Amino acid sequence: MEETFLRQKGYLDLKRLVYSLVVVLYFAVITAVNQVKNSVFSAAFYGVMLLGALVFFSDKGALRLRPVLFIAFGAMILGICNILLVGNLTWVLLIILMLSFLMAVFFLDGNVDENAFRIAMDVNVLVITAKLLLNGKTARVFVDTSNNYISVHLLAPIVIYYSLLDARGKKAPLLPAIVSWVLSLWAGGRGGFLACTILLGGMLLSRFFQDETTKRERIILAVVILVAMIPAIVIVVQSFLDRFSDLYVVSRFTDKGMDGGRRLEAWIDYIRQTLESPGRILFGTPLDEVPMAIYYEGNLHNAYLFVHVYLGLGGFIFVPFMFARAAIYAMRKKKWIYFWCILAFAFRGLTDHVFGVNRLSVVVLALIFLPDIMGWKNKRKVINEGDKNANFSCNTGTCGLQGDTQ
Repeated sequence: MEETFLRQKGYLDLKRLVYSLVVVLYFAVITAVNQVKNSVFSAAFYGVMLLGALVFFSDKGALRLRPVLFIAFGAMILGICNILLVGNLTWVLLIILMLSFLMAVFFLDGNVDENAFRIAMDVNVLVITAKLLLNGKTARVFVDTSNNYISVHLLAPIVIYYSLLDARGKKAPLLPAIVSWVLSLWAGGRGGFLACTILLGGMLLSRFFQDETTKRERIILAVVILVAMIPAIVIVVQSFLDRFSDLYVVSRFTDKGMDGGRRLEAWIDYIRQTLESPGRILFGTPLDEVPMAIYYEGNLHNAYLFVHVYLGLGGFIFVPFMFARAAIYAMRKKKWIYFWCILAFAFRGLTDHVFGVNRLSVVVLALIFLPDIMGWKNKRKVINEGDKNANFSCNTGTCGLQGDTQ
């Protein structure tokens, strides 16, 4: 009785606190794994995934999410085929993939406070900034991956944070996008910086075209957009026209072979090996038979190719299709911030192993399933025509924008 009274007064919501804490723990454990090689942290990651799955199944409404569960079952069948016929996937990775589907639904549950993702992003910002200041911008921030992944670990919680704010009709602050843009520019890495530029530029454009934005604010936003676009334009043009530059961000692309040439070789090599047989096209190509994959220690630097590596042609077609589907729903519902989050994360996957049966696959699954969780694909009858400020209500499996007139 006391807890109910406090919840009604807005002082305490224990369920919301627990759900949000699981999200923070999820990203915090990933941050820890990236900083210290320790089996304890890896075990903690699996523990958080299992915790999210248990919470998922504890809510009976979750079982009504048939489309998500049906697709997860299809992914499991493709994964088993890969394990038996190709050997890229392992049973442990397949379990992680299945848990990722459940965790993605968990991320979008109405009991999860969107600020949990903001906290996760802030933790990453603190760690990355501290490492860059203490060790220099050329030193590795992560123990097992290059600094190209700085943008990946910044974008992962940010795109879910922004998408939930947009879906729930709340105002999205510019600061997280600005911080990720600055850190990506500072650390280097063309693909990541351009992805962060897409996100920031989209956020600014969304703010620019809002009806309540004043003329003075539009002028300021136009100037900021121009300033944000200039480095991206310089980087793209300079990396193609000039192999030598004093600008660190440009020289990092050219001097360290990050101008796309070697990545392109890896992609072509994998595709060439894949086209050798119908079986490889359907189920994936063994990475240990792709010379450029061996050269890059198993990293093809392309998330979409990695989906094919593990799930074959079915997964390779499914992910771009679902990105396009989510983008179309975003445009129809005029959820433009969500649209730019999709575009930024989809673009980021072109040059690195951002998703495709790894720890951050949860993020891409949450992005592409958000319209289903929010019930956007169903036409809802407006209960109160006069209520233009529709209230968001969401319980796992029964989410929607009540009174949505779109």
